[in-house]
Amino acid sequence: MHRRSFLSAVLAPALASAPAFAQGSDARARTLRVVPETLTTILDPHFTTSFTARDFSYLVFDTLFAVDDQWRPQPQMVERWQRSEDGLTWTFTLREGLVFHDGSPVTAEDCVASLRRWGARDALGGLLLRATGTLEPVDAATFRLVLSQPFGLVLEALAKPGAMVPMIMPKRLAETPATRPITEPVGSGPYRFVAEEYRPGDRIVLARHAAYKPRPEPSVWASGGKHPRFDRVELIAMPDVSSQVSALTTGEVDYLERLPADVLPILERNRQVKVQVVSPFGYQGILRFNHRLPPFDNPKVRRAVMMAVDQADYLPGVAGRAEFGRECRSFYGCGTPYETNAGMPAKPDLEAARRLLAESGADLSVPVVILHPADAPGIASLGLVTQDLLTRLGFKVDMQSMDLNTFFGRRARPEGWNIFHTTNTVPDMQTPLQNVYLNGAGPGPAGFAGWPEDAEVERLRAAFAAANSEAERKTLAEAIHARAAEAGFYMPLGQFVAASAWRAELTDVPTGPAMFLWNIGRGAR
Repeated sequence: MHRRSFLSAVLAPALASAPAFAQGSDARARTLRVVPETLTTILDPHFTTSFTARDFSYLVFDTLFAVDDQWRPQPQMVERWQRSEDGLTWTFTLREGLVFHDGSPVTAEDCVASLRRWGARDALGGLLLRATGTLEPVDAATFRLVLSQPFGLVLEALAKPGAMVPMIMPKRLAETPATRPITEPVGSGPYRFVAEEYRPGDRIVLARHAAYKPRPEPSVWASGGKHPRFDRVELIAMPDVSSQVSALTTGEVDYLERLPADVLPILERNRQVKVQVVSPFGYQGILRFNHRLPPFDNPKVRRAVMMAVDQADYLPGVAGRAEFGRECRSFYGCGTPYETNAGMPAKPDLEAARRLLAESGADLSVPVVILHPADAPGIASLGLVTQDLLTRLGFKVDMQSMDLNTFFGRRARPEGWNIFHTTNTVPDMQTPLQNVYLNGAGPGPAGFAGWPEDAEVERLRAAFAAANSEAERKTLAEAIHARAAEAGFYMPLGQFVAASAWRAELTDVPTGPAMFLWNIGRGAR
């Protein structure tokens, strides 16, 4: 029986007669129970590009700046700032009354240490720090950043919404070596981590941060006032989709982050549930090569696979509905300011791919290892399509299944794999600095998993960072795209959105490029 038929048969009677959510107890009514797509086991906002870790971190930590729905940086922890006329000196002063969850005040020293740690891990942060001469506290509430060379995206870097987000933590934690994740998530955000109730891989419990002071402005995406209106937020692991749907319809849980399209008709018929796409830009599917190991250390082999990719084969598995997906060959995503197809194969051509593969001299007798996070349906479906594609090209394929958190650990090591797939939010991809898959620094701490190495791409990215005009940035973005595409940094697999679902009695559910859970209430205001 197909999943859609099974779900309809099992859940339709319950949906027709499901009672309104019973409050049960005041404690339950004051608890928001959320099922993320996957439950992170990495509690460090600076350690992984996983958006499930980022979404958790947005509850616990806060940022100096944040973007609104026009992608404009807005102050968050910062009260005021000054920029020198030459654009090289930036002085930031924190809002009064910012307090970490351990009771200590947020200071300029904490901010400086946090930014240094973030810059050691994040591609855009690394570029900012490499352009920085000094970054030092001035007093308890003020710090100063002095650039050694022009960098036109200071506020955009500090406000970036995509992982890894420059979130602020106490100095004692920020001094943890960047090669090791913190295990004590202490921030100054609207909710605090409840360590005694943490069950790795099962649930994360957060409690309202009583000392949190929301900004007075309205909340818009990641910016403005973040009001923790629930006493508790529980993030719950529930990998089985039918269990998620059942739990939502009965009121056992309140919010499902990301659902396959085939279950949406069931929920859309339920008046006690709301189904909505909260991020209009959605996600980009990604096929990433390991540039350090054969056969994909050979650019002709990478290019051959790219030429063979037909995005129409990938989109049904991640989008489900035709209106949820679109073919898009731009590294920056479609509908973004720097959208371009420069350097990309114009269309799928399997025969041309086979000819180029033969010309490459690649040894097809050695199995290609694909890392396959089987518990993440939105990623796993991509791997199955690539497995078939590589087989048709003549490769042998070793599909190695694992859970998502193991996957993140495996892909960080250069040995033992050849391809991984993932999805990333389009807002995280929209510039050559935010898109970590365009990092051409190669192996080492400055590079990113897959480790393409291209000095010219790095030179162009640095020029993009220093550019003062939008026209110059657009020219550079196209040049970077063309070179990275021709070198086979990775292959986009299309662009798609996904729907979330929540109990209809929830109010003020935020929209934006991440799963934001502040400001949500239950029932009439």
